[in-house]
Amino acid sequence: MVVMLRTMELSALTLVVIAANVLGAAMAVPQARKLLRTRCTDGISVTWAAMSATVNAWWGVYGVAVDDYGIVPVSVVSVVSYLVIAVGVVRFSATPPRRQIVPAVRAVVLVSSIPVIALVVDGWLSAGITLGALYGAQLFPAVVAVYRTVDVSGVAAATWVIALVEAALWGVYGFAGVDVGLLSLAGTGIVMSTLVLVRLVIRRPRRTRVDASIDLATFAPA
Repeated sequence: MVVMLRTMELSALTLVVIAANVLGAAMAVPQARKLLRTRCTDGISVTWAAMSATVNAWWGVYGVAVDDYGIVPVSVVSVVSYLVIAVGVVRFSATPPRRQIVPAVRAVVLVSSIPVIALVVDGWLSAGITLGALYGAQLFPAVVAVYRTVDVSGVAAATWVIALVEAALWGVYGFAGVDVGLLSLAGTGIVMSTLVLVRLVIRRPRRTRVDASIDLATFAPA
């Protein structure tokens, strides 16, 4: 009986990991599709997209290094999606490319160097924990962008709903395995995703009130 319960527990955790990986691969897809369809870049951070592509590329390298090839396809899909977002924002935005590319390149160099240091000092295990901790840094520019921008109509809410659910799933898996790195990733992901979603919800009533005032002014007697 104990063996059966243990087997069921492991099966459930396997499903959690599979679901988290699928959602991780799908996270950037809604944003990439919306950007290519609307060409609206309002509220989207190039730095966030570039950092996300970098971190996911590192996860792919990590998967190969530790013989965990299951995360490699997820990493490849994510890297491509985030690169599409980064290139699209630079191309479609009214902001001069240099003002977007320079900060993004600096962030990429910084994010790339941190796992290298961890790898040299303490091997791939330490590098993996570092990558989990970098999740907060990866999402931070996106949170800043949505709160600094008046119009966030370019942001795909589906991307952040997926990010929220994915983080929660990693939290379940991390809790079961007492994995501090995954628990840190989950907590950061939940907080950051919630902040973005709250901003997307808050801005709608404001736009409605503005539209209503315009309508009243339009139909007011001369």
